Amino acid sequence: MNFFEQELRRISRICGEIINPTFAGRACYGDLGGDNRVKLQFVTQGYADHYSALKATILNRAEGEVDTLLFRFEDVWGRKQVSNPNFKSGLVPYIWTNDSKTDWYVYKPTDTDIKKLTTELGAYLGVFLDRSIALEKSQGKTNEKASVINEIREAKPTKHTRKNSSTRNKSEADL
Repeated sequence: MNFFEQELRRISRICGEIINPTFAGRACYGDLGGDNRVKLQFVTQGYADHYSALKATILNRAEGEVDTLLFRFEDVWGRKQVSNPNFKSGLVPYIWTNDSKTDWYVYKPTDTDIKKLTTELGAYLGVFLDRSIALEKSQGKTNEKASVINEIREAKPTKHTRKNSSTRNKSEADL
């Protein structure tokens, strides 16, 4: 598992709007219900190997790309104070790749920071959620990973009159 996947897993675990996250390379794909999906990836903004934002792309299976939004770490978290004297005015967090090694540069976001990011991400994704899933959440149902399979399983079974195997065998023998 690469560093990007590790951090995307951390984000998708907290963000309840992402259903069944799947990871491929440096991206996370998740279901939003209906035909909508989301693709998450860390992106640079003008500096090579300096990943300072999370990009969320909404994809529709029938229509393709629907919308894109950048969550800039500076906008979400602002400047963070660090104990390093080289950054007296603070530092905007970002992921840095240097000599084939990737990690957060100087400041590693806390669980509280990640929660703040996922709250903003969740508000954005909520616009594109399948309405039946959003309704379940508003009614306080705990099944956040609803899917067509779960809906089928939860549906009331219809009663079918079936012959038992011995009755079937007698009918076939009479033929």
